[in-house]
Amino acid sequence: MLRRILFAATSVIALTSAANAADIYRAPEGVSYKDTPYLGVNWSGLYVGANAGYGWSANTDNLDPTGPFGGAQVGYNFQRGNFVFGAEADFQGAHISGSNILEKSELNWFGTVRGRLGYAFDRALVYGTAGFAFGNVENSIATGGPFFTGSETQTGWVAGGGVEYKITPAWSAKGEYQYLDLDANSNIGPLGLGNETRTQVHTFRVGLNYFMSSLYEPLK
Repeated sequence: MLRRILFAATSVIALTSAANAADIYRAPEGVSYKDTPYLGVNWSGLYVGANAGYGWSANTDNLDPTGPFGGAQVGYNFQRGNFVFGAEADFQGAHISGSNILEKSELNWFGTVRGRLGYAFDRALVYGTAGFAFGNVENSIATGGPFFTGSETQTGWVAGGGVEYKITPAWSAKGEYQYLDLDANSNIGPLGLGNETRTQVHTFRVGLNYFMSSLYEPLK
């Protein structure tokens, strides 16, 4: 599944960038490229976007929760030369779940607030990211009859990285991996039922961002 997601993300970014490559540095009408100074891509400013992806658990015994998620992000970049740094927050609705005859576990939603640091190769940005994570985990256990269910909002940390590509001055596409480690606060479920454990999840997503300030800047 991960290979299919990676292949699809790479294909989309490659095809889209090829289709727009001829337009991204189009010279004004009547002016040749020789007469126009090269303008570098500007990664600075506020951006918003949407994403979708797939997650799988790293630590849940025989349950092996997996499933899709999707949501939105907002962030702000600063650029100094080729270095790009800033902050990003995202929120995801999720259905990352797994079960057996005795137990169920599901990550219903999660979000992050992260710093980002990257290096821009003109239209391509390679970056790392890390920060605070939170999510709603719902566990159920059977006690000789119906399932008893409890849920809580867990908190922890997140780290990862990705590649982002400017399709046009205003739009970018990205592929990103994140690892979430959330700490359970208590036993989940009535009468103390359920497992007190960490929720550790791998995620991979693809997304689109729209930059509010999309001007080029002259290379110095």
